[in-house]
Amino acid sequence: MEDMEIQSSSNQESLFKKIAKFKDMHPSDIAEQLEDLEIDEIRDVLRELSEESNAEIITELPHETQTELLEKMRVERVAEIIPEMYSDDAADALSDISPERLSDIMEVLPDTEEDEITELLEHDKESAGGIMRKEVLAVQEDFTLAQAREAIRTDEDQDDDSAIYVYVVDSENRLRGVLRLRDLLFRDLRLKVKEVMMTDVRTVNIAADQEQIANLFQKYNFIAIPVVDDFGALVGIVTSDDVIDVIQEEATEDMQRMVGLSGEEGINTPWKRSVNNRLPWLCVNLGTAFLAAWIVSLFESSIEKYAVLAIFLPIVAGQGGNAGSQTLTIMVRSLALGEIEGDEWRKVLVKEILIGLVSGLTIGLIVGVLSWLWKGDVILGGVVFLAMLLNMLAAALSGVLVPIALKAIRVDPALASTIMVTTVTDVLGFFIFLSLATMAFKIWA
Repeated sequence: MEDMEIQSSSNQESLFKKIAKFKDMHPSDIAEQLEDLEIDEIRDVLRELSEESNAEIITELPHETQTELLEKMRVERVAEIIPEMYSDDAADALSDISPERLSDIMEVLPDTEEDEITELLEHDKESAGGIMRKEVLAVQEDFTLAQAREAIRTDEDQDDDSAIYVYVVDSENRLRGVLRLRDLLFRDLRLKVKEVMMTDVRTVNIAADQEQIANLFQKYNFIAIPVVDDFGALVGIVTSDDVIDVIQEEATEDMQRMVGLSGEEGINTPWKRSVNNRLPWLCVNLGTAFLAAWIVSLFESSIEKYAVLAIFLPIVAGQGGNAGSQTLTIMVRSLALGEIEGDEWRKVLVKEILIGLVSGLTIGLIVGVLSWLWKGDVILGGVVFLAMLLNMLAAALSGVLVPIALKAIRVDPALASTIMVTTVTDVLGFFIFLSLATMAFKIWA
C-alpha cells in the first residue's frame, strides 16, 4: 500500500513537471511530446491546461489521437474546447468520432459553433467546403471606411491569423471585392467601401477540389482565398496553413497509392485497417504475377532446351519495370499538379519514346555484349539486346498511356498505374524475350 502511494506521488510529481515545462512551449512542440504517451496520460496533462491551450494542442495531434481523445473526454469538457478552435479544425477533429458521441457533443455546443461545424461536416473532406474555415472578416459595400473600421474592430474574428484580408459583400452576402488595409488607414474615412475596394478577386467554389486549390496557392502565392457558393455568396476562406496540409496529404496519398496503399495510412493506423487496405492490392498483384508466370509457361519447352534463357528473364523484365516506374512517377505527379492539360500528353509521349529508345539502345547494347562475352553466344546477345530495346519502349508507352487512360475514365492515376505498368513490362518483357529467343534458336541453332 505504501509503495502504491509512493508511486502515485511520483507520477503526480512527473505530471506537474511536464505541465510546468509545457507552459513555455509552442502547441505543436507540446503535441509532439504528447504523441508518445498513453491516451490517459495525455488527458491528465490536458486537464491541467486551459481550454484555449487544449484547443491549440489537440489541433496539432495526429488525427487518430484527436479522435480517441474526443471519444474519451467528458462531453462537457469537449464542449468547452471546441469553441476555442477554428471551425475547420473543429470539424476535422470531430469528423471520425462515432455518430452517437457526435450527437451528444453537438447538443451541448453553442448554437453558432454547432451550425458552423454541421455545415462543414456536410461537405466532401477534399473540397473547398471541407477544408475552409467559417471565420472571415467581411464588411458591407455601402459602409463608409469609418464604419468598416469600427465593424472590424468589434468583430470577434479580428484576431484571426488571416485577418490581412477584409472582404466586401452586398446585402445578400454576395462577394463584391476586397478591401486593402492601407485604404482603411490612409484614405478619407468618409469614402464608401465600394469606392475604394478592389473588385478583381479570385475565388473558389465551395465544391472545388482541394488539389485544384493547392495549385492556385502555389501559382499565385496566396495567403488566403475566399470560398463562395453557387450564388456567389461568401461562405468562408481557405488559408495557407490548410493548403500546406493539403499539399502534404496529396503527396503522401500519391506515394502510397502508387504502391497499393489507401493513401490515408500512417504509423498510428490500427493493424486491422492496414490489413484491409493492403491485402486487396496484394491479391491483385498476385493475379498479375500469375499472368506473367503463365506467359513463361507457354515457352516451357524452350526454357528446358535452352536453360540459359531463365538467367536473363529477370534482367529484361526488371529493367523495363524500372524504366516504366520512372516515366510513371513523372506522369502521375504532373497530372496531379495540373501540368498536363488537353493534348499536351502527346508531347510527353514523344519525349518518353525518345528517352526509351536511347535508354533501350544503351542498356540493350551493354547487356547484349555482356551476355555474348559471358555465354559466348552471339545469337543470345542479339536476342537480349532486341528484347531489352523493345521492352524499354513498351515501358515508355505504358508509363504515359496508362495514367492518361485512367484519368480519362475518372480513376485516380496514382491508384492503379503502378500495378498496370509493372504487368505490361513483366508480361511483354517475358513474351518478347522468350518468343524472340525461340525463333532465333530455331533458325540459327
